[in-house]
Amino acid sequence: MRLGIYTNTSKDEKLSIAANLVSAATQCNFEAEIINGTKIQDKKIDILVVVGGDGTILNVCEESAKANVPILSVNNGRMGFLTEIELFEFETALKYINAKKYTTESRMMMKILFNDKTFNALNEILVVKEKRNSISKIDIRCDGVFIDTYEGDGVIVSTPTGSTGYSLSSSGPILSPKINALVLTPLCVHSLHNRPIVFNENEVIEIDVQSRDDDNSIYIDGKEVATGLKKGTKISVQKSDLSVEFIKIGNRNFYDKLYTKLVQWNNFKKG
Repeated sequence: MRLGIYTNTSKDEKLSIAANLVSAATQCNFEAEIINGTKIQDKKIDILVVVGGDGTILNVCEESAKANVPILSVNNGRMGFLTEIELFEFETALKYINAKKYTTESRMMMKILFNDKTFNALNEILVVKEKRNSISKIDIRCDGVFIDTYEGDGVIVSTPTGSTGYSLSSSGPILSPKINALVLTPLCVHSLHNRPIVFNENEVIEIDVQSRDDDNSIYIDGKEVATGLKKGTKISVQKSDLSVEFIKIGNRNFYDKLYTKLVQWNNFKKG
């Protein structure tokens, strides 16, 4: 079995961590190489080992999905909702994989259509105003049916995976990764009926920017992809045909991780 090691170079500038993992994998009778860049479709690998935090995983999840290569996520960040193991657990995880004592978990992605471009995201799309002295005005439709107009900081549309990210911080619901759905979370809306909405996986959400100025931007999985959105800009969001496979080791589950990570998060903030 062949492993590709992809690491966050801002935390592993000299690739020493990646090199250590390659050495450990070789000793466990795996073939392994360090992957430079996010293009993995031309790499003949069976598992992509991603070393970093959630942001590092988001960098490669679309390419991993296109190549149909599962991800073993190794935490080298702070929060790590998406990470499966810690660095010190890597060799143990390899033993589980060698013995075929592991499972895979599929996570749905969303497809975003905007200005003749297509993006596939694992977490979320954020449409948000940039200036503090202006208000974003956004119409939302589902399958062509008008839902509401939101006037405030903007809106988030997230997958179940993304529901534990920015959406959670904005009082959005936590969705189990075992369901396929999309959740709309308004941001600081000036309204008495500001509530998130959960949509069926087969519904198409349309974000229609109605702000008078050009102060709105689009962020997809944390990356800015467009600025200066003009009034009438339309963004379509729906379930993607792609999905990401994550390798699961032992009896770890989403709810245990959710509790542990949120407690760690609160302790971090108190410190």
